[in-house]
Amino acid sequence: MKRLIFLTVIILAAFTVQAQDVELREDHPREYVVKEGDTLWDIAGRFLTRPWQWPAIWDANPQVENPHLIYPGDVISLSFVDGEPRLTVDDSVRRLSPEIRREPVEGPISTIPLDAIETFLRNPRIVSAEAYEQLPYVIANNEQRVLSGPGDHTYVRGLDDVAVGEEVMLARVSHQFEDRSANPNNDKDLRVNRIQSRGGAVRSDMRPMSSFWRGTIGQIDRFNYPIIGYELWETARARVVKTGDPTTLEILSGRKATMAGDRVLPIDNHVYDATFHPRAMDSIPDDGRVIAIANNRYGAGHYQIVAINKGTADGVQSGHMFSAFRPGERIRDERNYPLMSRAAFREPEKRYVDLPDEFAGRIMVFRPFERVSYAIVLEGSANTIKVDDILAHPDRKL
Repeated sequence: MKRLIFLTVIILAAFTVQAQDVELREDHPREYVVKEGDTLWDIAGRFLTRPWQWPAIWDANPQVENPHLIYPGDVISLSFVDGEPRLTVDDSVRRLSPEIRREPVEGPISTIPLDAIETFLRNPRIVSAEAYEQLPYVIANNEQRVLSGPGDHTYVRGLDDVAVGEEVMLARVSHQFEDRSANPNNDKDLRVNRIQSRGGAVRSDMRPMSSFWRGTIGQIDRFNYPIIGYELWETARARVVKTGDPTTLEILSGRKATMAGDRVLPIDNHVYDATFHPRAMDSIPDDGRVIAIANNRYGAGHYQIVAINKGTADGVQSGHMFSAFRPGERIRDERNYPLMSRAAFREPEKRYVDLPDEFAGRIMVFRPFERVSYAIVLEGSANTIKVDDILAHPDRKL
């Protein structure tokens, strides 16, 4: 009931968008029959130039149990009420007997293809730097094996307040998120901000910095970017068989072998709603940046995953959309203000010029954490989305 009330509030808030702000495509249909494999984003793009405005013109039926779900076979129709566009659904065909349905109905369509984001909806966990330091950790495996699997014992320190028989999750850090928004162009290659979602060892330049580094070189400003989270991926499930220091765990199952240094987290089977509602934030947080790209060093394109440096602490929720812009470079005018020229001395303020930011694409958040969120690229441009791109209102393209 609470979820339904929350969704209704979102939809009602979206209706505050003025009619003149909603842009219909010139080639929009008057009606569209929903097909298997469609997504809400695809359908919205058939009617609107800005698909995230869908909630602003969606005329939901309050008599339906969940008025925001759309199924294959439903007919989406465009009409005008007092000159304002409205989209309504006719589900009478879907509700007829199975013999005369236009096509089989298995479930509501999703906003975006779930197979593009499902791994990130289920498996990773992001914790703060402070919380990471306090996590229990594997000190050794049975017989000090380098790798252990199902049926083996492993030993954990720091695991207090657990009971025999309780199950926990073993996880391995895969990425350290640094926030370079204050000075993004200073050290682009200092640490590769790339999300690691596949198997294999975590490279040395992606591991958490050691206490020696933090206490020495890490104190220098140019290296001392704030860490806003650690990304951990589940490696195994285990059960407590003996409490104490260390606590003995029996490994039950695993995606990867257990190693010393793996962290222990409580089991949290993340429950998600596939019906995201793309929309803009009322106010875009300052200094929003793309801080990581999944499985790609050079840039993210359509349906690829990125991470941003804003989360629930900044009001970011699932469905919030942003435009991403490549920061314009600062260059010297060598034509009229060359180095050591009279013009350069006479008008020093004109020696440099800031090129404009360039639109790179649009992203939608699908899993926010406190200070970091995962987002999917829904629209692109000739430029791929890269680390340090600036976040702006989704309406902005210049």
